[in-house]
Amino acid sequence: MMSRHVIFGLIVMALCASAVSAKEFKIGYVDSEAILSQYDAYTEAQNKLKEEEQKFVAEMNIKEEAIRAMQEEIKQQSLMLSAEARAERENRLGEKLRDLDQFRSQTWGEGGKLFTRNLELSRPILEKVNMAIETVSRLESYDMVFDAASGNIVFALPEHDLTELVVAELKKD
Repeated sequence: MMSRHVIFGLIVMALCASAVSAKEFKIGYVDSEAILSQYDAYTEAQNKLKEEEQKFVAEMNIKEEAIRAMQEEIKQQSLMLSAEARAERENRLGEKLRDLDQFRSQTWGEGGKLFTRNLELSRPILEKVNMAIETVSRLESYDMVFDAASGNIVFALPEHDLTELVVAELKKD
């Protein structure tokens, strides 16, 4: 099976070959990671997300400490507890462990609170970045623009790098 990079290259070559006969075909690229790192709105959103994550980490630490305390209590009192009392405490410990696992999953798991929050914060920013890329691409008459951050570009002349133009377009707001 051909790799996606080979297929991608073949598609680009076919497009370029067909376009060369009709008109000049202009290809450019951007580095989306560089754009985002220079875009204040994205940095602010990431900082906000980190702050929110720290609150979840603090909550998780409290839950973990309560579990450790329960485990230590069971260990220290194991000889003095009846089998029934020990089983009851171990059941409560099991519930706490399941609650912790559920909290982790609902917070950090796929579709969890942080995943959802990241989408809420970054979606409008990424839409603006894409609009800026499109605006610059149209103004500069580029037929196709690739993202160097995705790793699909092996070589490109620096004069086809639109990254700084896109950053400038974003700073117009």
